[in-house]
Amino acid sequence: MFKALLMDLDDTLIKSSKMYDRALEFASYYLAEKNNLKLTEFFPIVKRKDTLIRKNFPTVHTRHSRILVYRHALEEAGVNYSLSDLPTAEDIYWEFFDENVSLYDGVFDALKTIRTEGVKIAVVSDGDLRGRIRKIEAVGLLPYIDQVFASEETIFEKPFSAIFTLALSRLKVTAGESIMVGNNYKNDIQGAQLVGIKGAIFNPSEDGHVEGQDPEVVADYEFAHYDELPEIILRS
Repeated sequence: MFKALLMDLDDTLIKSSKMYDRALEFASYYLAEKNNLKLTEFFPIVKRKDTLIRKNFPTVHTRHSRILVYRHALEEAGVNYSLSDLPTAEDIYWEFFDENVSLYDGVFDALKTIRTEGVKIAVVSDGDLRGRIRKIEAVGLLPYIDQVFASEETIFEKPFSAIFTLALSRLKVTAGESIMVGNNYKNDIQGAQLVGIKGAIFNPSEDGHVEGQDPEVVADYEFAHYDELPEIILRS
């Protein structure tokens, strides 16, 4: 039996991908109205800037910054915007996300079962620590989690090893006693395996968002529903 379960957050515990787009558009509507822009013209600019920032900062948590997305979009739109619009828009974005995002089915029951057996559970996620905790709290998951580790603490994102070794050190477990669950073969599975942690890919039939496929990266386990996870953690 494993002593520690490390879990990715977005598209592993919570259904993030579709909600990101909805939140981006919702906050864009605020900026469009505030600056006399047509949403149908402004939102495509926002989408382009979001893609550009993610590509320019592929391995650091800056790529998650929506305030930069909106800043660059407003500048391209050529409006004389107020600087106060930027943090307001980012707050609107995250408030919408937190109010509307949901967990995958079976998460509560699975984590409760696993935790009852004495297994430590930690979220290991790219981005800022405040944002990770805020998301976890928004879906009511905080009582089921022992620790949260964010790439902000280690500068570089997964698959770089620092966030995994930080988690092992803080949880006081070895790599061989731990397993990483995620939706990204490269970042979650390969990143964990490179430091000796086994990896399990989460690939649900509905609302799945598996990324980073590579023929050279093979997960140690794969599951499609959370009622399968306790068997992997407690019986392996």
